Amino acid sequence: MTGRRVNTYLNILVLVLLFSIPLYRKWAGLAAPLVTLLWFFEGRFRAKLAVLRHHALTLAVLAFIALYLLSIAWSSDPGAAFDYVSKFRYLLLVPVIATSLRGPFRRLALPALAAGTILAVLLESAVFWGVIRFRQAYPGNPSPTMSHLDFSVVLAVAALLALNHAIVAAGSWRRRTIWLAASAVITGGLVINIGRSGQVAFAGTLLILVPIYLARRPGRTVTAGLLAVLLGLALTYAAIPGLHRRLETGASDLRQALVEHQYHGNLGKRVAGIIVALDLIREHPILGAGPVDNMTGFRHLLDTRYEDLKSAVYWFPHLHNQYLQTASEVGLVGAAVLLGMFACLVWGPYTDREDRVAAVILAAVFLLGFVGDPYLHKQLPLTLFATVAGVISARGRSIFWEVEGADRSG
Repeated sequence: MTGRRVNTYLNILVLVLLFSIPLYRKWAGLAAPLVTLLWFFEGRFRAKLAVLRHHALTLAVLAFIALYLLSIAWSSDPGAAFDYVSKFRYLLLVPVIATSLRGPFRRLALPALAAGTILAVLLESAVFWGVIRFRQAYPGNPSPTMSHLDFSVVLAVAALLALNHAIVAAGSWRRRTIWLAASAVITGGLVINIGRSGQVAFAGTLLILVPIYLARRPGRTVTAGLLAVLLGLALTYAAIPGLHRRLETGASDLRQALVEHQYHGNLGKRVAGIIVALDLIREHPILGAGPVDNMTGFRHLLDTRYEDLKSAVYWFPHLHNQYLQTASEVGLVGAAVLLGMFACLVWGPYTDREDRVAAVILAAVFLLGFVGDPYLHKQLPLTLFATVAGVISARGRSIFWEVEGADRSG
């Protein structure tokens, strides 16, 4: 089988992966290693490595993975730590896709993600309105294919990427209208979802996008744009009872935790987790307690220092904050590497405005979402990040053709 044919199969599989992320966890888990396997069969290693050594995001990803592999050395249970760290293999999709995705398939990447997400939203809507009952989803929690927190970040990324395409690159008004409609449908799915992390990340990213889209416009135009977005968010909040109740409950949870020191609400538990996690990080500031050991240390602090918080957070399988999760595992060094990875994603460089803004969208949604959930701790959000980052890298710098050029020159 020729390398070109293998590359075609790899490209098709990437599109299937993008389509399946919102719909079917098992297929996403199977497709990701298959894509990596085909990358090895494709060959051209010398040319790929020659290009990737200048690709800042790939270097940052490898640094992040290397730090976690190194952390196994100070783990009390190396086997469990290795099993935990092995999930970061999904990040290798970044260089794999960046060096393999060809032009026609790059153009189909966003439609594939949008189509899969819209189908997931239609299924979610059918559950929400009581038309069907699907797995463990029900009208009060209509996430049909994954947890509501994971689904919320998938919806936020897909809705904003579709909106960005409509504004920046769709071309004719007919195409813009289609993409705006796609973004609106996905946003509707986000509104009826109960994952607040994705909703907050979506709203925050919208506010970041206004000055980007209105760059070089008068300051009053940017201010008007920000006010318009804030007004739209306020009207959505007021008009949708379910969203109103969720945000109101969240505010009540925070008030009880911060003022009354009652931590049994949903957000109150997160506040309690932050209190204990900060103490844990102070004890292991540079390189952290190590993966797996961080949660052992977390429970030890609850047993010895924070017994009043045990009933609220002793059951935590992980910290509900990516920054605290990373810092407690691999220290402030790890947190800096994490932020560096996202800085490389945003920095690019990119030759196309759509890709430049898409990188900001992907980074902003995850960085804001990290406050409420450790999305790199979970398979589907991790796969979503790596796959979309790989696509943006391939589109932004035409890395595939750089590899082809390096191959010919070699």
